[in-house]
Amino acid sequence: MCILLMVTLLVMFVYSRNVMKQNALHRASQTLEGAMVKVDNVLLSVEDATGNVYYQMRPLLDNPDTLDTYCRMMVETNPYATGCAIAFKPGYYENRDTFMVYYHRTGNYSETPADSLIACEKSFGNKSYLEQVWYTQPMTQNKVFWLNPLEGMDTDIEPLISYCVPIPDAAGNPIGVISVDVSLSLLSGTIANMRPTPDSYCALLDKDGSFIVHPTGSHLIQSDALNIPSETLEKILKEIMSGKTGYIPFTFYGYDAYIFYKPFKKADVPMRSKDEMGWTFALAMSKESIFGEYNRLYNYVVIIAFGGLLLMLLSCWAILYLRLRPLKMLTEKAQRIAQGHYDEPIPHTWSRDEIGSLQRNFIRMRRALASKIVELEKLTDSIMQRSKDLKKAYREAKKADNMKKAFMHHMSDQMLPPAQAIDRDVEALCHVGEKKNTAQLVDNIQRNGNTIAQILNQLLNQSEEDIRKEVEHD
Repeated sequence: MCILLMVTLLVMFVYSRNVMKQNALHRASQTLEGAMVKVDNVLLSVEDATGNVYYQMRPLLDNPDTLDTYCRMMVETNPYATGCAIAFKPGYYENRDTFMVYYHRTGNYSETPADSLIACEKSFGNKSYLEQVWYTQPMTQNKVFWLNPLEGMDTDIEPLISYCVPIPDAAGNPIGVISVDVSLSLLSGTIANMRPTPDSYCALLDKDGSFIVHPTGSHLIQSDALNIPSETLEKILKEIMSGKTGYIPFTFYGYDAYIFYKPFKKADVPMRSKDEMGWTFALAMSKESIFGEYNRLYNYVVIIAFGGLLLMLLSCWAILYLRLRPLKMLTEKAQRIAQGHYDEPIPHTWSRDEIGSLQRNFIRMRRALASKIVELEKLTDSIMQRSKDLKKAYREAKKADNMKKAFMHHMSDQMLPPAQAIDRDVEALCHVGEKKNTAQLVDNIQRNGNTIAQILNQLLNQSEEDIRKEVEHD
C-alpha cells in the first residue's frame, strides 16, 4: 500500500510538473506575443504616420519651407515618434548645398512623450547628415526599412531606432529621406511592463546579437550580447537568434531560469514592407517563478507523506505489538509448562479473534493437562504403594521359601536314620537264618517304616497348609 501510494504521488507530481511547465510555456508565449503585438503597434503607428506625412508633403517638395511644418507635425501627432528628420541630397534645392529639417522631443521620452517639448535642430548629432546611416543607407538601397540602434548613428541623445523612407523622384531614384525615430526607452518600458512575474525579464535582440532592449528594461550603450564572457551564454544566444521558437534552460551566476524566445513577426498589413527585421523577443523566467509553487507543494507533500508513513509505521507496530503480545505470553507459558510447571496460570481473554480462541483452547488444554497430571500422580502413588507391598510380600515369600528349605532339610535328616536302619535290617535279614532273629528284624523294619510314613504325612500336611495359605493370600 505504501509503494502504491508513493508511485501514485510520483505520477501525480510528474504530471503536475509537466502541466506547470506547459502552463509556463503558455504564459511565456502569451507574454512574447503580447510584447510583439505592442511593439508592432508602435512600429505600425510610426509607419502609418510616416506614410501619411509622405503622401501629404510629396506634392509640395518644390517648396522646402513647407517641409518644416510636416516634420514638426510628424512629431506632434504621433506620441511614439521621438524625432523626425527630412533631408535631401546636396544641390537638390537651388542656392542650398544641403537641406535637412530635424525636430525631436526633449526630456525623458518613456515617461510622458506626448507632453514633452519639441525642439528644432540644425544638425543630427555631431556629424553631418550626409555621414549618418539613416540617410546614406536608404539613399543607397532605395527601400523602406527600420534601422537598428547604435548602427553607425552619431547622436548626442539616447539610442534610437529609425524608420527610414526614401523619397524618390519621377524616375524612382532617391532624392531624399524621411527618418522617424523611436526611443529605445519607450520600447523598453513597453516590453518591461509585459513581464508575467516580478523576477522575469524581457529582451529584444537584433539579428547580430545586439540588445535592442536589455533584460533590465533599459537601453544599452554597449549592446552586443555576444561580448558577455560565457561560452554557454553564447550558445544560448545563437540558439535564440536562430529564427526558431522555443525555450532553453539557462544558468548564469547561480541564476537558474528558462529562456523563451520567439522571432519578431510584423503584422500583415496592406502596403506594408514584407522585409523581416530579424529581431527576436526573449523572456527569461526563473525556475522559482515557474516551479516555485510546485516545489513548495512537493516539499509539503513529501513531509506529509513521510510523516504519514512514520505514523503508519508506528500504528502498525503498535497494532502488531498488541496483537502478538498474547502469542508471546502463550509461548512463554508453553515453555514453562514444558519445564514441568503444569499449574502455570494463563489469563482469561474476551477476544473473539483467532488469537483469543487459541488462548481459550490453551487454557482448556492446560486445565485438562493439569487434571491428567493429578490422576497420573495418584496412579503413580498407588503403583508405588503396591510396589512396596509386593516387595514386602516377596521378602516374606522368600523367607517362607527359605523356611521350607530348612524344614525339608530337617525332615530329610530325620528320615535318614530310620531308612538307614531299615537298610541294615534288610541286609541282616538276608544273611540270618534263625527265626528268632528274623522276627526281630522284621519288627525293626516295620517300626522304622512307620517312622518314615509319619514324617511323610507331616510333609504332606505341611504342603497342603502352605497351598491353602497361598490361595487365601491370592
